[in-house]
Amino acid sequence: MHRLSHIRLPQLDLRRRAPALGLMALYAYLAFHAFSGSQGLLSWISYSDEAKVLQVKLDARQARHADLKARVDALSNDGLDLDALEIAARRDLFVSDTNEITIWLDP
Repeated sequence: MHRLSHIRLPQLDLRRRAPALGLMALYAYLAFHAFSGSQGLLSWISYSDEAKVLQVKLDARQARHADLKARVDALSNDGLDLDALEIAARRDLFVSDTNEITIWLDP
């Protein structure tokens, strides 16, 4: 037994390993936020899907705007379309002659 007392087992020296452990913890923290942080990969995918939905809404609004602009141009003084003016007056203002019957058909 006397001979075994001279054998020293390797001890865990925290002072030497602390920088490596700290660096590993920092890498783990950065990797976690690279995937699930507010600007991480998962958020980027979510933002990409939201951007596609918003682009579809924008396209629909632009088409509606173009339609309304065409209607305004048709009713402007420069290119006054009398038929369009008459239809708009009948539809919006309920203007008609006294002896006239108007039947509206859905398109």
